[in-house]
Amino acid sequence: MNNMGLGAPTTPLPLSITSRLASELYDHFLDEFHSSRSTLSTCSSVCKEWLQICRHHLFFSVNLRPDFVKFLRASPHAFTTIAPYIRNVGLGGGWMREQQDEFNDIILFMITLEHVRNIHMETWSWSYLAPPAATALLAGQGKIFQTLTVLDLRFIHFPSFSVLRTFASQFAGLQELVFDNVTWDGTDDGPEADTTPPPFLSRFRKLSICACSNQPILAWLSDATAEDGTAMVTPIRSFNLPEILPHEAPLVGKFLSSLASSLENLELGFLVHNYEDAPTIRDAVGEIDLSLHMRLRTIRVHQLSLYQFPSTPPTPTSSPSLAEISPYIWLVPFLSRVGSSALSELTFNMWLGGERQLDLIDWNGLAKAFVSPLFSNLDLVHFHVRGIQAEMDDEVTGWISHRLRDWEGAQSCLEVSFE
Repeated sequence: MNNMGLGAPTTPLPLSITSRLASELYDHFLDEFHSSRSTLSTCSSVCKEWLQICRHHLFFSVNLRPDFVKFLRASPHAFTTIAPYIRNVGLGGGWMREQQDEFNDIILFMITLEHVRNIHMETWSWSYLAPPAATALLAGQGKIFQTLTVLDLRFIHFPSFSVLRTFASQFAGLQELVFDNVTWDGTDDGPEADTTPPPFLSRFRKLSICACSNQPILAWLSDATAEDGTAMVTPIRSFNLPEILPHEAPLVGKFLSSLASSLENLELGFLVHNYEDAPTIRDAVGEIDLSLHMRLRTIRVHQLSLYQFPSTPPTPTSSPSLAEISPYIWLVPFLSRVGSSALSELTFNMWLGGERQLDLIDWNGLAKAFVSPLFSNLDLVHFHVRGIQAEMDDEVTGWISHRLRDWEGAQSCLEVSFE
């Protein structure tokens, strides 16, 4: 063994031994190289059995570029030996008008793939589609519409919400939807819009909406009824809505109440601009009742932006504490309504500029909430802080720890991380 470090040749194990090794050992061994395409390419030439395992890792996730699609189209052998391993597809943006033909060709190729589970589409407009591709997408003409479970749309523009809804509704087995900066022309579709619930609703598991108009999407997935007239319950387990406007809170509350029997992971954030927003946000958050969700395991609170303008709050004659007039006066009452004893993780995404801004949060109320029996299974209270200089990390950790000093669990459960 010592000679191996000196570059001495090694002798492979005899076939009488290697032929008796379980294939699971090869799977485990090659899985260690899943992120190294060069190593997997080399290993794929060792034997036929390794070739199949390596192809699984090499082509599990692919970006559909024009050169790659042309290669698969031009070689029947490449198509039959590569395409079956493709599970995750990425279709990025940056398309020029003169590339429309290539873009449409990729779309028409993509929908023919037989085993795709996950599609990530980013930064393009529906207007790039020629009639054949647009018709195929809206009519569900392709094998991916039966196999896809995750549809991830980011920075995509649709001609109307009706088109977006029709497109997404073609995926019968969809379990996860991600909308990130997805836009469309016009406002509501009007009373004549098709309100047929999407076919995937009964198996839906995860919904994420970021930087979009929340109301049409939630309305589309709410109030669905089956053919017999009974209400359909969407079994969503994870719900991510990091940017809620005050007027959207009632609909969000109604939507969340329909997930009472399934929701396990919740991410919410309320857009706050200044101290005058405090009463409005507080009333809006009152529309959301966490006591309904008995299976809730994790909560992540977004948009705790402690930069406030003006930088000093108004000072009424009664001089209440900063936390009492804070835009985040809703936070403690919101968490105090938790009804699940299974809650194990709380995360707060926070923007911070200085120590005094931390006092916009009612830390005493937060510490009292944490000692409630319903929080007895908390394993982690995590503050993810942005906006602070890197050399102040230890200092900020101390600021937060000091404010939660009355909570005994802080020593074992508190974690502070930085961007």
